[in-house]
Amino acid sequence: MQKRDLSQAEASQQDVFRCGTCNRDFSAKIITWVDAARMPRVKHALLRWEFNIVQCPACGCRQFAGTPFLYEDFEEGLLVAVFPRVPEGRGRIEASLQKKYGYYPVLEFFYDMTQLWMLLYVQEHYRCNDNLAALSRVGVGEQRLRKVLKFLKENMMMIDIREKLTETFFGAATDDELVDLLSQAIYDIEGMRAWPRDQRCSCGGDLSRELKCCGRAVELQDHDARLSAHYVVYCPVCREALAGASCGICGRVYTWKLGTVPSYHANRHGDSGTKKKDHSYLG
Repeated sequence: MQKRDLSQAEASQQDVFRCGTCNRDFSAKIITWVDAARMPRVKHALLRWEFNIVQCPACGCRQFAGTPFLYEDFEEGLLVAVFPRVPEGRGRIEASLQKKYGYYPVLEFFYDMTQLWMLLYVQEHYRCNDNLAALSRVGVGEQRLRKVLKFLKENMMMIDIREKLTETFFGAATDDELVDLLSQAIYDIEGMRAWPRDQRCSCGGDLSRELKCCGRAVELQDHDARLSAHYVVYCPVCREALAGASCGICGRVYTWKLGTVPSYHANRHGDSGTKKKDHSYLG
């Protein structure tokens, strides 16, 4: 693909809409295609549910246009055809777009705006969270993108995320409730496990050797009894918040944000290798 100049970073058209309040028709401009990598403000608008919002000039009522659009992220090699309402002849439309835009490394179809919102949230979360980036074992670039897209299209947790997003934007749920659910989604994408209190991976690797920051191992001896989903361990040098470690042998990732288990090994420390989470210690 060849890069477009900035003046070609979006396309728009005039459409006619009917106001849901006063029932009058009005004309408004909506975006039909956008390269979000070159127009970051679009990502912010989508995360705030302010993208393609039209306003009735008669009564001032604002509403979501509900118009299909193409979302491109050139840096990710991604094109998403977004249909806020499932169209008639869905198969025919998908086949047509595949034929026309099949040169994109990744071409996807979303039929729920929650999917696009979640994609942007995950991308931003990986970009800003240094600890997650250090723990992550799902790869980068297209490898991670495909893993995230699989979650967006197949994981049943997306139903809960859609409901919690709606509740949050209408004030029926707190931001903390949404953040907790989104954190669970990240753990699921990464395939993370609850933290073993014997600090041993299921393959036998020593996780205490992998819990590092600023080039130094972080000692958990003074924290062990308090490790839980709400307890924070900080690097003693840079004060970065830590959440777990990945095994240097097999790559499995463990976090106490999912609670703790005594061990992943049978007959160690008198337990039977159970993986039942221990939430008895709350920070």
